[in-house]
Amino acid sequence: MSKMYLMKICMAIILLLGTVTGCTIVEQSASDPVPAITTSPELKSDATAKNTVEDNRRLLDAKVTRVVDGDTMKLTIDGKKETIRLLLVDTPESVNPNIPEPQPFSIEASDYAKKMLTNKDVQIELDVTERDKYGRLLCYLYIDGKMFNELLLEQGYARVAYVFAPNTKYVDQFRAIQDKAREQGIGIWSIENYAQNNGFHVPKTK
Repeated sequence: MSKMYLMKICMAIILLLGTVTGCTIVEQSASDPVPAITTSPELKSDATAKNTVEDNRRLLDAKVTRVVDGDTMKLTIDGKKETIRLLLVDTPESVNPNIPEPQPFSIEASDYAKKMLTNKDVQIELDVTERDKYGRLLCYLYIDGKMFNELLLEQGYARVAYVFAPNTKYVDQFRAIQDKAREQGIGIWSIENYAQNNGFHVPKTK
């Protein structure tokens, strides 16, 4: 009897241990099999967001060889010469043959572009439609990680214009930047009624 009793006790202990071990295994399987220490939800989220932004951009490395005016430049891309036109911005004309004299702040915008971009390595971002009717590349231009289109608006050297769908990716944020420059009354916004929706209107002198 005592042997049978001992055997029953041993069997009970074995079954109990097996049950406990099984529960432990099931519990671990139910949780993330990858140790939590290897994954930070915040870092993962930030990395995903960054990759999403970068993936939505079509960036090309380039070098500025000449600044034509505030919104038009000549670049080389993979050894090929290209003329670019900045998207969604318009600076006053300084070299337009149809305009006898440079418009106010056209020289300032051109000089600013020359200072910032001449012979510099840059990146350009294309939108949906890549070229205009003149064959120029339409783009957003980046210098040292900053978008030059936005810098022109911030300095009051450009107005939001040249807006043609489907190339409207940043138009809302550009208009917000323009509003701030207008409120500050800087650059083109320092002359009353000069920058308008349909272009630049130089005040007539008496």
